[in-house]
Amino acid sequence: MRTGPDDHTEPGALVVEHARHPGPGEPAERAERAERAGFGPHKAASGCPPEQRTDELGTKSPPPGSGRGAQSSTVATDIPTDIARKWQEMTDLLAEILRVPAALIMKIEPPEMVVCVSSESKGNPFAPNERARLGSGLYCESVMKTRTPLLIPDALKDEQWKSNPDIELGLISYLGFPISWPSGDIFGTICVLDDRANHYSKAYQALMEQCRDVIEMDLKSIFALDTRLTEEARAKERLEQQVAERTADLRHANAQLRQKIAEHERTEAALRKVAEECRCAEEALRTSQELLRAIIDSSTAIVSVKDIEGRYLLVNRRFEELFGVAREAIVGKRDDDVFSREHAEALRAFDRRALLAGTALKDEEVVPEDDGAHTYLTIKFPLRDVAGVPYAVGGISTDITERKKIEAERALVLEREQRARTAAEAAVRMRDDFLSIASHELYTPIAGLKLAVQGLMREATTLPVGATKLARMAERQCQRLVRLIEDLLNVARIQADKLELKLGDVDLRALSQEVVEHFDVELKQAGSTVSWRADAPVVGVWDRARLEQVVTNLVLNAIKYGRGSPIEISVAAEGEVARLVVADRGIGIDASCAPYIFERFERGVSAQHYGGLGLGLYISRQIVDGHDGSIRVESELGAGAAFIVELPLHRRRDAPPTEVSPPAGGPDEPAA
Repeated sequence: MRTGPDDHTEPGALVVEHARHPGPGEPAERAERAERAGFGPHKAASGCPPEQRTDELGTKSPPPGSGRGAQSSTVATDIPTDIARKWQEMTDLLAEILRVPAALIMKIEPPEMVVCVSSESKGNPFAPNERARLGSGLYCESVMKTRTPLLIPDALKDEQWKSNPDIELGLISYLGFPISWPSGDIFGTICVLDDRANHYSKAYQALMEQCRDVIEMDLKSIFALDTRLTEEARAKERLEQQVAERTADLRHANAQLRQKIAEHERTEAALRKVAEECRCAEEALRTSQELLRAIIDSSTAIVSVKDIEGRYLLVNRRFEELFGVAREAIVGKRDDDVFSREHAEALRAFDRRALLAGTALKDEEVVPEDDGAHTYLTIKFPLRDVAGVPYAVGGISTDITERKKIEAERALVLEREQRARTAAEAAVRMRDDFLSIASHELYTPIAGLKLAVQGLMREATTLPVGATKLARMAERQCQRLVRLIEDLLNVARIQADKLELKLGDVDLRALSQEVVEHFDVELKQAGSTVSWRADAPVVGVWDRARLEQVVTNLVLNAIKYGRGSPIEISVAAEGEVARLVVADRGIGIDASCAPYIFERFERGVSAQHYGGLGLGLYISRQIVDGHDGSIRVESELGAGAAFIVELPLHRRRDAPPTEVSPPAGGPDEPAA
């Protein structure tokens, strides 16, 4: 590349000439022009040595041996293979999208700049690793100086750039963006060149800017890795230095220690020759015995030691207090001299088991005391001499009477809790049985009432206007009663695992529209309108009657809690999943209630203000789960709620139902 600014040049605008190696069949003059323009495979800039050169960008090349710590935009940093591959794909994609012959990523390595990545596009005259001298007036050099983008739509019509040597290569337009390291130093540029006039739309400029941002993010990761490696190297050097210093200190301390040890050994040899050592040993032994005595006397446990013949050698103060005998009086005596015959035999048998086992044994013992029998946890263990031969049996007994009482009380509480749980479960089963029986029994009078109302409706033309209105109201109330009874029946079926599905091809869009038409009166009374987003039929393998129950429950919820606001319903297929959304702009659901509204008899609002059994969403979730689907709610208190149902379009039909359930509206009408 070579610049050629004249008196009409705007600030930051440069004319660029690119050069490359001649391809097969190309004239050698073009390669010579490229070499004269400053580009070549490894051609360096003339002038001062690299370690002393300061280019026009204000950057300095670090002197040799400065290390990785001197990282800047001017250091030749290796680009990792995966990032280089991504940049190559990026330039290829830019060249293809912008339909230009050349897309480049340039990199500054004072006193030169290098073609870091070149698109593998047809007509691209630039090869990777080609170099050009800084200070020769390149397009990219202008971008790096000003740190602003540069756009040249047509060099042939621009007085500043019409003598640009790139015109000889057929490239007459340019668009470039600066690329910076995280430290703010210039890394290079990303640019495109075209062989025709090109104004590069804002969309193309935005795409170039996004690519520049991606490259800068990659440089950030490279910079961070480089910094970490530098810090690790420095830390290693410091550690090695500290290790060396510590090793020297240890050698010195070791020498001093050896000297002291030698002196100490000489002192000990001298002390062994005097009888004073015996006196000191006896004093130490006496002190040790007194310390041991103090420890065992301070213990709340009963401590005793008997020889292998069963004679007491030692007891602690707790033993004296509990059994009312002084230690001086008991030493040398057996259990028979202190306890009853039965108790003494039990103690002696435990001693023999411990001696025979050769290890510590645990057992619970009941000891009669003034305030009644106490339970003790006793540990017996053999004591051995230096030859390993047992010479005595030690015993430690801890009073666990209170602990045993607490454990007994805890067991009683657990037993009562288990009984209460069993009673509660029985009550739940009785309630479910009652709901099932009551629901079936209620069907008979409701069916008769419905037939009477339907007959009255057929005679509506002969009735007064007021009577007709009352008949319609009665019909709606009958339908509501049927829905409530069916909810109770469905809960009983769910609890008994008898909610079966009859699968067939169902159009979810048509079914949803039919349900909404059925509630035309309720919508008008609530003052709500329904808007649809259902562009095409959505057909899947489902149970039509059960799916109608789900849509009915969601629409009724939207009418009830929507406060007269518009209701939005969308039905669409997304891949292999059908998606139904029923949304309102009503009172919404408190976030603390949202996780529980799909449970039995759970409600998101107070029952004092809104009627219902709290079963609709529970039944809907069971039906959706039975179709291997999902249902959830997205809501904000005071801003409405959106119930989202997702169902697989296809499902196995090889599991015939064991029970035929009537539709939600009763035996003689569709579910509602």
